[in-house]
Amino acid sequence: MTESTFSHQEELPDLPLPGLEETIDKYLKSLIPIITKDELNDVTNLAKKFTNSESGHRIQNFLELKSSTSKNWLEDWWYDAYTTNRESLLTQNMGAIIPKSFIQNCSQVSIASQIIHHMMTYWSLVRQEKIQVTKSRGTNWDMYQVYNLFNSCRVPALPKDKIERYFRTEAEGTCPSHVIILCNGHIWKMETVLDKQLIGTSEIQNCLKYIKANSTKIDENTIVKLTTLGRDTWALIRESLIVNSSQNLEIFKTIESAAFCLTLSDDFVENDSELMKYSIFGSSLNIYCDKNLNIIVLRDGKVCLQAEHGNVDAISLFAPCDFAADQLQNDPKLNEEILQNNISTPTPERVKFLLTGSVSSRVSEAERNFFALSSRTNVNVYHYSNFGATYCKKRKLYADTIIQIALQMAYLKTHNKLAPTYETASTRKFYHGRTETVRSLTPDLADYLEACENSATNETLKTLFFDAYNSHNTLMDAAREGKGIDRHFVGLRNAQSALKSYGEDHEISFLDHSSFAASGGNGNFSLSTSFLGYNENGCFGYVVPMCKDGYGAFYRINATSLTFTISNYLDDVTNGDEFCENLEYSLDFIKNVILTNE
Repeated sequence: MTESTFSHQEELPDLPLPGLEETIDKYLKSLIPIITKDELNDVTNLAKKFTNSESGHRIQNFLELKSSTSKNWLEDWWYDAYTTNRESLLTQNMGAIIPKSFIQNCSQVSIASQIIHHMMTYWSLVRQEKIQVTKSRGTNWDMYQVYNLFNSCRVPALPKDKIERYFRTEAEGTCPSHVIILCNGHIWKMETVLDKQLIGTSEIQNCLKYIKANSTKIDENTIVKLTTLGRDTWALIRESLIVNSSQNLEIFKTIESAAFCLTLSDDFVENDSELMKYSIFGSSLNIYCDKNLNIIVLRDGKVCLQAEHGNVDAISLFAPCDFAADQLQNDPKLNEEILQNNISTPTPERVKFLLTGSVSSRVSEAERNFFALSSRTNVNVYHYSNFGATYCKKRKLYADTIIQIALQMAYLKTHNKLAPTYETASTRKFYHGRTETVRSLTPDLADYLEACENSATNETLKTLFFDAYNSHNTLMDAAREGKGIDRHFVGLRNAQSALKSYGEDHEISFLDHSSFAASGGNGNFSLSTSFLGYNENGCFGYVVPMCKDGYGAFYRINATSLTFTISNYLDDVTNGDEFCENLEYSLDFIKNVILTNE
């Protein structure tokens, strides 16, 4: 018998808590390329004082106690890091495209019906605990994110949002099996299970045709637009709607408990860059931002998605989408002539909120805010074709590390300075593990870049390159083992707050020093980066940059090429087109100068 999806959960090791001195030593080293020697001396003294102080011992002891009494000492605080962010979810959610789901000469409803059917097949497999356990280098990974993929929602609330989850395995009991369909701002509930069986694609097509026929006029006053507002504003509006009408509360529950949302859009786009931008910034009618997953099918059948990031991480989310796209590619029944419908499919149900005049005025405010943010966000999908995973494997090199070095080279070439950089590392080998930060701008990388600027000999450049390469790999290995820097700092700050609530005041002066923000802390990483997997033609995506003068850089590593999504803001100092040109130059330089004869 094959192992069930969640069978190893309780055997997974606890997330480790690093030692205080160990974390601080790594942190101080990460500051070397970014701040002056005098600043480094100042912050080093502050850090040493903290390590040896009563406050340092008290805060670390608090974390040690929390770590000894829970399998994941960080988990609740990590969710808080998302749910306490009060900005619009447009700046927090992930956008992505599903390349394999596009099939030439296939209608929008035909593709949409297939996607719904195959996504619900995956939903059903998770319910039956039949999804294969993810393994990395022979080690079982945590599967809790798979459990959280469907039937969840980030509900706006004060002072922090709540992530509500309605998913249940078959062993645990019943689970909502409807999906929400959005069309021109109209909201529909569509049931996908009849007599304990998933309905077929032809039945789903009939439902979607019914929805399209009855949603031709745009609902300009749709509540969907309000989900794009800042979280405090949206929380207050949602609360007022519930106070005004118990019917509204029921409708909220219907949306929030759905497996996912799917939008039928009347728009079409020209290319991957436009489609990628469209996933978050296409139309304020498209997305119920709070939902775990929103899939958008455009008029010509192209597919993109938007997802709430607090709930799960990108690679977990891409698995069901790639599964659905693969099934769709293999399905011969895409032409619409097979639609003899002999089954009494439940008619989709339109859901309509009771809105007051004051709420209607907020809808136009949401529309204005959406347009302002959309018009200043730039997204480039860039395909690099001069090497990929095969080239790197032959040389026993990690493509990810090469890309990180190239991104830093490209930033320096574009802006004439170094970029504090955030790279995501997975900690899913631990119970309920999510991510850790790799601060990939290392002193060794700075030395290599300085040598590039100073036209050092090729031999010198190669030596310095491999020093930087090895430094990065050491940091990545430590982060995957739960021995990074930034999650420990999240712990220190939360322990400080918790102790304050008990009447104990403790300062963490080295984190109050200006070097923390200068090196990327408090959301100031100039490059926010993540590796999105090796799935050739698979799902890939992005988020907006972490800071106004930064870039988001997200990449998939293919056999003979690399696929990047680069995001930036148009009205600031960044330049997405120039950055992509410099990224190409940097990757070519590494291949042709550094790795030649390797």
